Amino acid sequence: MRLNPVAYGIIVITVFMGTIFVSQMAGFWSTSGKVTASGERVQPGGTNVDEIKGWMTIGEIVDAYDVPLDEVLRAFDLPADTPPGQQIKELESDTFSPASLRTWLKERMSQKPAVPP
Repeated sequence: MRLNPVAYGIIVITVFMGTIFVSQMAGFWSTSGKVTASGERVQPGGTNVDEIKGWMTIGEIVDAYDVPLDEVLRAFDLPADTPPGQQIKELESDTFSPASLRTWLKERMSQKPAVPP
């Protein structure tokens, strides 16, 4: 039996896309990076600045890393009325980027004295 090449192409694409769709519905596949495989929202942990992503909000970052919002805004010459719900990728300018925020936080964390247990 000979299969029409167009029908074969449709079958291959359907199987491929169906696998992705079923995996996403089952919670095994996430392409956004904003949620874990179990569907929980990814949050900054406050210990590893490399986990900071552009879609995270400035408020999530300052809460996780225990940094005053006004200190971050002053350090990067951002407007004082910047809302905490603003995504950091939307704040990018000549003086601010997610990469520069990561670098600044690394330096700040290395200067912070260790808290005794």
